[in-house]
Amino acid sequence: MNKIYLVKSFLAITLLLGTTTACNLAEQITLEPVPTITADSSSGLDSAPDNTTEDNKRLIDAKVTRVVDGDTMKLTIGGKKETIRLLLVDTPESVNPNIPEPQPFSLEASDFAKKMLTDKVVQIELDVSERDKYGRLLCYLYIDGKMFNEILLEQGYARVAYVFAPNTKYVDQFRAIQDKARERGIGIWSIENYAQDNGFHVQKKK
Repeated sequence: MNKIYLVKSFLAITLLLGTTTACNLAEQITLEPVPTITADSSSGLDSAPDNTTEDNKRLIDAKVTRVVDGDTMKLTIGGKKETIRLLLVDTPESVNPNIPEPQPFSLEASDFAKKMLTDKVVQIELDVSERDKYGRLLCYLYIDGKMFNEILLEQGYARVAYVFAPNTKYVDQFRAIQDKARERGIGIWSIENYAQDNGFHVQKKK
């Protein structure tokens, strides 16, 4: 019952019964305030839906136009040509002018990347620092929802390397994947003392 209705009713009673009788009746009526509706944490009215992904990653669409080697590719991103370098992984060298011949498993890694990525639509994820000193875009690359950096480690075609802050988002899980490949002795891990923390070491021929 609201206040306006009660006031109108009181005036009507006053006209009918007289002032004294109406006032006595009014004293028996308690006017209670209308309750205020407020949103609380359980109502769902005070918070917007959470549309962020589980690990808050931001993916950018791209297309691979050329695979240079196992960890370096050329992409087209939004109509712009870019050279990318995969973050936190290193494959043996196959096209380095300072190395006279391809390192073991370099051609296998390169061929694997070409088969998986050439002319494919992919997605890339950047870390904190976007480029290296050569101007290459540093990224994690995804093909069909799977991170290619991880695939190289799983197949024994790459080692965890170039771990420089602040671009260290996935380093712990990369090392766990590398440990499994090393235990299996596949790819670069099939050659004793070949893949080390400071690079690939080919035994000199006697």
